[in-house]
Amino acid sequence: MIALFIDVLAAWLVARYTQPGWKQMLAILVGGWLAAFADAAVLGFAFGWPPIELLSRLTIGLLVHPPIVGGLAWLIAMLLRRMKRRAGST
Repeated sequence: MIALFIDVLAAWLVARYTQPGWKQMLAILVGGWLAAFADAAVLGFAFGWPPIELLSRLTIGLLVHPPIVGGLAWLIAMLLRRMKRRAGST
């Protein structure tokens, strides 16, 4: 649940503050990696995991988090555009 919250936060920041294009893709990749590091650090601290467990979680997280952040950023950007369009039409 903490990892999903971190991913949603990273995706919202990417969708809100970057324009579509290669810079957004780079921001999604970096945001996903930062979410993976934050996830490993927070859960490791919360559960008192040894460093090898943190590295194991981090290696998987570096592969999994960027596509999740990318999908969520796309969804959030689509919803923000739809809300802006709806507010402008009334």
